[in-house]
Amino acid sequence: MTRAIAIAAISAALVVAVLMSAARAEAPVKQIEEMLYPTVMVDLGRSGMGSGTIIWSGRRQHESWADEGVWSLVLTNHHVVAGAVQIKKEFDPKVGKETQKETRRPVHIRLWDYNDYSTAVGTTGRVGRILAWDKGRDLALVRLDDSERQIEHVAALWPEHKGGPYLFQATWAVGSGLGNPPYPTSGLLSGISGKDAQGRALFMSSAPIIFGNSGGSLWAYSKPRDRYEMIGVPSMVSAYGWGTAVSHVAWSRPIVEIRAFPRENDFGFILGDADKAKPPPDEDSDHADKD
Repeated sequence: MTRAIAIAAISAALVVAVLMSAARAEAPVKQIEEMLYPTVMVDLGRSGMGSGTIIWSGRRQHESWADEGVWSLVLTNHHVVAGAVQIKKEFDPKVGKETQKETRRPVHIRLWDYNDYSTAVGTTGRVGRILAWDKGRDLALVRLDDSERQIEHVAALWPEHKGGPYLFQATWAVGSGLGNPPYPTSGLLSGISGKDAQGRALFMSSAPIIFGNSGGSLWAYSKPRDRYEMIGVPSMVSAYGWGTAVSHVAWSRPIVEIRAFPRENDFGFILGDADKAKPPPDEDSDHADKD
């Protein structure tokens, strides 16, 4: 009887392995793992929600630092987390006048779990702390509180000094539009010299985005590097008339801004720069207004 049970268990395991192998052969696994899996939902409860992308996960290397465990960092839009940042004037008795004080509330990051590479079956929640934000660039960087578990799937950024991305390249936008589990849309890179109202650079793509996609990711495929690389952060759509959104005229913060933002805030190690070891802000500490 024991032998029969063992043989049955082995047979069942072989069947599962065969089915998984067949599913992997049919599924666009590379696209799913490289573009979908790094995408998260950024949830502020009553203050709204948006999307984000895991762009780094690992242990920082710096000789002056004690081991702080794993750092997992999420890139999103400033306007997605703006409800968790409060700036107000308070009288400071030390300087004898009113000063601006900033507080940052934690945000909730939802990492989606999948079956069969594509079926969303729920989320694994993490508390996140806002490390840096830039209202002008509309970008923010959030660190997960989990310092023990490294995130397996992390976005690859389009590298510097390699040329591109180029007009007519196929693009994919991934995000939690309208609060749904992250999903992809496809299009072309339609413009690389757009500008926002402050004159900052924007990419235009025909890959549709809608409310909730903000803070997610825009991707292009690099044939020489054989991988899908993040080239932008979807931030806004065009509109006409009484504010009717044109979802396929989608604007993203470009890769050049994505690289400049962490460097200006001493988190350039994300990009392979030497680690300047800037400690994260304390949860209850005050911060100067950046604007």
